[in-house]
Amino acid sequence: MNTELSQTNPVVTKTISDVVQWTKQDGSSRLYLPSIQRSLVWRNSQIINYWDSLLRGYPAGLMMIHNPKKDALLARNTEGNTCEMREDDYQLFDGQQRLTAILLGLGEGQLNDRLKIWVDLGNQTPSVSDLRFVLRICSTGQPFGYQASAPNEKFPLNKRREKARSWMRDKKLDRFISKRAFTEADGSDLIDSECAVHLYEIIEYVQKLGVTDSVVLLSEKYKDNNISKDRLEDFVQALSRTLNLPILFQLIDPSVIECEDEYIRFFGRLGQGGTALSNDELTYSIIKHHFPHVHDCMRKIAGGVAGRLTSEVNLVLAAFRVAKVCTPKDHPDNSQVYGRPHPAYVKQMKSEDLVLKKFQNFTIDGELEKILESIRKLLEYDEENNPRGLPVILLARMPHQLIDVLILIESQRLVTGGGTLEFPAFVLYWLLFVADSEKAANTIFRRFCIKDSDWQPLPDMKLIRHFEEEGIARRLPSKTLIEITRNEILRGNHLLRQWGDRFVVLDTNKDYTSGDALRVLSTHGELIRCALLWLQRKYLADQFPDYDPTSSRDEDLPIDLDHLIPHKKFGDDWRRQQNFLSFRSAEEKENFRHLRGITGNSLGNFRWLSASDNRGRKDGKIEEVDSEQAFIDDIPRWNHLIDKNMWIESDVETYQKLIDLRSIAIYEKLLCNGLGSYVTLTE
Repeated sequence: MNTELSQTNPVVTKTISDVVQWTKQDGSSRLYLPSIQRSLVWRNSQIINYWDSLLRGYPAGLMMIHNPKKDALLARNTEGNTCEMREDDYQLFDGQQRLTAILLGLGEGQLNDRLKIWVDLGNQTPSVSDLRFVLRICSTGQPFGYQASAPNEKFPLNKRREKARSWMRDKKLDRFISKRAFTEADGSDLIDSECAVHLYEIIEYVQKLGVTDSVVLLSEKYKDNNISKDRLEDFVQALSRTLNLPILFQLIDPSVIECEDEYIRFFGRLGQGGTALSNDELTYSIIKHHFPHVHDCMRKIAGGVAGRLTSEVNLVLAAFRVAKVCTPKDHPDNSQVYGRPHPAYVKQMKSEDLVLKKFQNFTIDGELEKILESIRKLLEYDEENNPRGLPVILLARMPHQLIDVLILIESQRLVTGGGTLEFPAFVLYWLLFVADSEKAANTIFRRFCIKDSDWQPLPDMKLIRHFEEEGIARRLPSKTLIEITRNEILRGNHLLRQWGDRFVVLDTNKDYTSGDALRVLSTHGELIRCALLWLQRKYLADQFPDYDPTSSRDEDLPIDLDHLIPHKKFGDDWRRQQNFLSFRSAEEKENFRHLRGITGNSLGNFRWLSASDNRGRKDGKIEEVDSEQAFIDDIPRWNHLIDKNMWIESDVETYQKLIDLRSIAIYEKLLCNGLGSYVTLTE
């Protein structure tokens, strides 16, 4: 570092190449990341656009640094690991997103194990793109790249699947593993590429050989790709200039950040003109500032199977929340105690505070990891040992408030030795019928915190009743009403019902109306997905035993949500659709026109189907073998509607009854087999 850097000379410039070395060198001054910082939140397009700006010669932007001047101060290197700083070391205070993008291009930094940047030397820049060169990006979830003209957008599903199939054929593999493809794929594997080259490969050549020799070497290496030598030379020259672009570093006045309150306030305000810092991220940053080794521990947990149930930030805040309520307080009936931690609460903590000690023990001593491992084991479906469990695809959809609650419950269950049979049932109940996750979590934490006499290590019937009475959860229709509802559906006619008119028999008891539970469950897209994931858990486990969506949120699902009665039979453009109807009156036709989607896009008309089987089926018949795995009765009646080209009134009546009856049957299965003893609530 420039030895003349001081408060009287607070600015220094370094080239991009020098900055990268500054983050790695061991012998002299080194640049670290501070504990308080935003998550790496830049999207693909922001990374690509920043590199495009650098290649155009635009300024790299001001970065702020500071020198804590304290012995054995802990910071983090650019790989995210905690390190001890020396007196001459500096911390990057502002500019993390840009520095990480630069490091990624050079094959370094925290993103390097999940993203790669490429340049396609054989393609012209798309007319819709604002880029000077064809820069591409790929990820562990999308190893064959995103669209060149829209780096945040995946390619159409058929393209991605065809590429995955050809990859497996070429590699002689019987199944596709996305992360392996990310590691092994070369530029020719990027979809729609002509001559894609890893950006770092070209940077290495330029740094070692210079512009002229790099152009010669690359021209020879990729001569079979017919790349334009002029275009190649243009890019290499631009890249060489980029590596020598100066970055301005400004030293922050120590008085601004010596006080922790000022440090945190200044850091938060920097985000007002750039990447916003969320309340949760700031809270975690303050925790890391106090306990740097907590971050190392959380990285380990979050990277393991048990910790992939939610994000690292959510895991930390859940652990801190549990530590709060497990520490005796004078006034426990206070949202400061049982609520999620926030920056003001964490900042006022003192080193001797029992909450901090409990939290530190909870995370660093391994208790949290054991709890997460136990939660996953209790929840994950296993045909022999946990037949009512949840498939891993469903585990990935749990809200963070539910994660908080599960960690609290399991931490207490492990102490008291309580039962475990209803653990999956409670999670399924929450996912499908809890309407306000924030309020539900606050209720449970408060009951525990004030040592409510009703508290149990597992949620009890009184709690679920409280949820319903307070409007936190929708009331469950009882088993006795299922048959009545089924008979009411059978009495229906060919006039389709509006949303509020469906399952109205469940609303006859004005003191205990439960129709909304079924109306919402049958039409809310996310709830439909969750219900069917549980219903078809054996099918998913048998078909995809190695698929774990908690490992990569960007990875393609191997399954499709398939309409049993194909969308084209009821959901086409009305100008075309009405030609396939033979109704007596215009009123009946208008009824079908406006309400057909409510029925057709509801729970009873969906199933999960493997992507390959769905491609094979298209809009054809339902196979008899699908009856058990997709819970479909009377398949010939379904196929009669699918086969028939011209629908009459009786076909519309069948359409509505088949779908609504299957919705009721699925709910009954959820109630009796999924929710376990919670069903007694509805009696």
